[in-house]
Amino acid sequence: MPGIAHVRHAAHQSLFVTVLVVGLMAAMAWPVRAHYGATRWDCLAHYESTHRWHVNTGNGHYGGLQFSLSTWRYYGGPNDSGNKYPHLATRNEQILIANRTASKGWMHKSHGHWHAAQGGSSAWPNTWGKCN
Repeated sequence: MPGIAHVRHAAHQSLFVTVLVVGLMAAMAWPVRAHYGATRWDCLAHYESTHRWHVNTGNGHYGGLQFSLSTWRYYGGPNDSGNKYPHLATRNEQILIANRTASKGWMHKSHGHWHAAQGGSSAWPNTWGKCN
């Protein structure tokens, strides 16, 4: 009966190798998913600011999603967050304005007239495609 013992040993080795490979694949995939985040906005913040929602590096762009002041103001950031600068707003407040920026059909009223806002994925030209 050495044949049966040999088959059992081979089966155990095969199972061990399978579990090891699956475990290694999961371990390698987890950090990638973790740094992108749970939402597209978290992914964009990874690329734009390495998840630093309150960053002001002096480059003219602010916060986790690196808003310019003109975009922040145009889409109502100061009104909705109470902050003149994006990096002073919370993550959720920045995401609220980012949703407006990404929605090309968003309308706002200025000087008594309604205007269609510009925006969309072009607001993050280098990173939007990385965060599908």
